[in-house]
Amino acid sequence: MLFSEMSAKDALKTTKQRMAKYQDDFLEQLTAVEVDAHWFRRVFHTFAASFLFYYLLPDGELMNAIKIIVPILLVFFMVVVEYRRLRGSLDHQRFFGLRSYEKKRPASYLYFGIAVVLLFLLFPQQIAIPCILCAAFTDPIIGETRYYLGEKKAYTIGFLVSLFFFLITWYQSDWRILIVVSLIGASGALFGEVKKLRYIDDDFMIQMLPAVLLIVLWQGFLLIEIDILPPPLIHPL
Repeated sequence: MLFSEMSAKDALKTTKQRMAKYQDDFLEQLTAVEVDAHWFRRVFHTFAASFLFYYLLPDGELMNAIKIIVPILLVFFMVVVEYRRLRGSLDHQRFFGLRSYEKKRPASYLYFGIAVVLLFLLFPQQIAIPCILCAAFTDPIIGETRYYLGEKKAYTIGFLVSLFFFLITWYQSDWRILIVVSLIGASGALFGEVKKLRYIDDDFMIQMLPAVLLIVLWQGFLLIEIDILPPPLIHPL
């Protein structure tokens, strides 16, 4: 009888040890997945800078039509995919890198893609380029530095990085226009990143808010017959 009780205790102890080891292994794997997903999102952001090859595409009647139709089709495809995912037709687990809150709302990549396409089709490249670069680099830089330096320093760094992108894009402008445009653009990008909205992702706002501010500024100067827009930075091949 005593032997049976000892065996049962040993078996229970062994089972607990196995369960604890399994739990530790599971948590370690889960942490590894979260880390991988975190860096996947960061890489996706920086990869977006390569979208600027769009401005290298040659001009021509057929190519100009392609440059309009293809981006629209890509966004339409993403909308369909997200609609099916949110309706449950596509398994959420197949979408690596999604955050937990994106299970019940469109994923950030859709907002990112819509903003990029709007910039390509509706805004001059002098405005679109720095806005896309802000989304590609400022966003992840703020996200990473926030963990180590705190929010205030992270936002200061993000503002300076955004300021740099507008400065290099508008460097051929009059110095007064250059300063005003850069300050407005960087401020708009930072506000678009910092201000969290329930239904609009910051990947959309960090691009569209400075773009809208600058196009209003540009059109306002055109009313008094002053074109502040510098020459294009990228030319078709």
